[in-house]
Formats: sequence, structure tokens, C-alpha cells
Amino acid sequence: MKSILEEIYYGNLRPEENIVPKNPEYRSINKEITANIEKFQKKLSENEFKQFEELLDMIDNINSTNSCEAFVKGFKIGMLVTNEVFQQE
Repeated sequence: MKSILEEIYYGNLRPEENIVPKNPEYRSINKEITANIEKFQKKLSENEFKQFEELLDMIDNINSTNSCEAFVKGFKIGMLVTNEVFQQE
């Protein structure tokens, strides 16, 4: 296996692709969302549903941005903790 730095460099480290939430409600909620989207698809015109999908894509993008920011912030806090631990030795 390559080093973690090589994995980052080559773009092979993508934790968001391997995350499976452990919350027991996740699958249930996900199924409900899918069912509701299918209901909208049946009720809306093709153009209206396209606009709805664009809205969902924007929501996905903002959620992805928020997740990225939270990850980066959490990583930085973790590094500060590590730094503090080593400074106290």
C-alpha cells in the first residue's frame, strides 16, 4: 500500500465515498426521501421536475460544502490537540 501522503497526492483518499452511516434511522429516512421524490416526479410536469431536481442538486452541493468545512475544521482541531500534547512533554 502507498503511504497516506501518496494516496492524498494521487487523489485516492476519498472517505466520503466509503461512509455508511450507522444511525439506524438512515436507511428508513433514505427510503422515505426516495419515495417522496418519486411522488413529485409523478405529480410534476417534466419541466417542473427538472427544476425540482436542480434544487435537490443545489441542496446536495451545499451539504457537501458544509461537510467538507466540518471535516477540515475537525482535522485542524485534532492537529492542534496533537500539537498541544507534544508540547507538554
